Amino acid sequence: MILLHSGQLPDCTRETARNEVVTCNEGNSCIIKHMAKEYHYNWELHLNASPEALWPFVANTNRFNRDTGLPPVERLGFSNGVSHMRFKIPLINIEWEENPFEWTYPYRFGIVRSYKKGPLAEMRVLCELAPAESGTRMNYKVWARPRNLLGDAAIGVGIGLVSARRFEGVFRSYDNLAAAGRTPLDAPGTARLAVGGRRRLAAGRAELESFGIAPDLAARLITMLQESDDLSLARMRPFALADYWGADRRQTLEMFLQAARIGLLDIQWELICPMCRGAAERHQNLNEIHAHSHCPSCQMDFEANFDRQVEVTFRPNPAVRALSEEAIFCVGSPQHVPHINLAQNVPAGTSVSLSTLLDEGPYILRSQLGEIRLRALAQGGAERVEIDSARPPEGEIPVSRMPTLHLRNSEDTALDFMLENGAWGNQAATAADVTSLQLFRDLFSNEALRAGEELSISSVTLMFTDLRDSTRMYRLIGDAPAFGRVRQHFEILEQEIAAQGGAVVKTMGDAVMAVFRQPLGAVLAIQNAHAEITKTEGTPPLYLKVGIHRGPCIAVTLNERLDYFGSTVNAAARLPGLAEGGEIVLSEQAASDPQVSEWL
Repeated sequence: MILLHSGQLPDCTRETARNEVVTCNEGNSCIIKHMAKEYHYNWELHLNASPEALWPFVANTNRFNRDTGLPPVERLGFSNGVSHMRFKIPLINIEWEENPFEWTYPYRFGIVRSYKKGPLAEMRVLCELAPAESGTRMNYKVWARPRNLLGDAAIGVGIGLVSARRFEGVFRSYDNLAAAGRTPLDAPGTARLAVGGRRRLAAGRAELESFGIAPDLAARLITMLQESDDLSLARMRPFALADYWGADRRQTLEMFLQAARIGLLDIQWELICPMCRGAAERHQNLNEIHAHSHCPSCQMDFEANFDRQVEVTFRPNPAVRALSEEAIFCVGSPQHVPHINLAQNVPAGTSVSLSTLLDEGPYILRSQLGEIRLRALAQGGAERVEIDSARPPEGEIPVSRMPTLHLRNSEDTALDFMLENGAWGNQAATAADVTSLQLFRDLFSNEALRAGEELSISSVTLMFTDLRDSTRMYRLIGDAPAFGRVRQHFEILEQEIAAQGGAVVKTMGDAVMAVFRQPLGAVLAIQNAHAEITKTEGTPPLYLKVGIHRGPCIAVTLNERLDYFGSTVNAAARLPGLAEGGEIVLSEQAASDPQVSEWL
């Protein structure tokens, strides 16, 4: 793989087996074979964007390999951390063993491939990004050993000539996007709109606006469906897009749900692996989700949690735009696991120093020997941390946001170190987020877990309401007038609950059970609802008794609707009995929420 510079072949330095150094400039051929049958290329490229801005492009080798015209790859197997891979080029099958990538965000990544079939014996790649006065100095190094004479020709022509010119446009486009503050979401694609797709998009935009979606937000979605590349559209994440667009998250998610309902998008329910945080499974319907899953990449089983391991993503409906088959061009890209800042193999009896850039918050340094906790501080913290496998530090280590980790392996075998962001990403629209929206329950009322399936939720807010003296009201004014007033108060409750991002789970007589992701939404909803209910005409006046509780529970399907079960539900259901009319009873768990405490 080759990096290019400013429209011409960059300076290239190559070392021979006899430690000779040959430099080729101004586009001259730089292919020289040495006695050890290994070719070493070192291309330097000066880019305008910073290493942090370039990293999502350059370290996404799946996108890079696709953009540079390499064929899709096939994973034949996985054992002992090594992937067995294959791809086909005309007349030749190439198979290899791929060791895990090693990287340090946002400064370097590398890979070693040992070939079992084909003209090559081995290839090593190392990409280094160093901050410069204006932008980034990138060094892209390739070591390649041929298996035979065909390998000599393949390296000389394929790497030295063809790849050089092919990669030039790709890296130029990456740098242009990154320097302009864009992300891979803006990478242009070749849109293959379906027959009538453009007409459906125009009609869909008008329909979204008729639902109350802001015109500029609807326009962003339509433009993305028309212009973005297939990789960006295959897994659209509403919260991540809302943050990037500077839009409200709930409004963006509701726009995606509306777009799915009118046929612009399809919903995907993904089971997320807790280790690599990639999609271990992908389903079209909620009733296909199950609590037990297996990640083929990590070779591990895990239990799916409704508010962490089940994420809702979207993709274009084929009637609007056809995406290419989800071909894989690289299985181990650092951007497959962006929550991991560092991955490094340290051989027995050796040490390595690595610098990285951290977000403020908790981190976990993992190896075969266990975990070490770190916390990146906005100010202060250690600039250099010594970690010896024989004497691992205890407790949480405060570090700066740009620390250098000195990792020493005192064991008899190699150790694999990974530095993982301990804060679970909050850009996932989880199943718990989506199913707590009234809009989702209204538009997709048939979506529920299959009978007998139970998925845990680590935290959910439940609200139960009851009308004070409703039995007396039925006796005083009669069944029909009383039922009319009860229906009126249901409509007010549903409207205010939906306005605060909650959903009515069910009604029971004149009582309501509602679900929210956060306690403050429940408090504001019932405050506004009670104010509206007291304005309604009729006697006797209506007063609500309300209980709000937060805690873990289980998501289940009851009476063909998504419902909740467990001790948190039971406790929340008892709270209205402790209230007088017009009162809210908050459990300690709900009242201690920071937003609720501030409101109180």
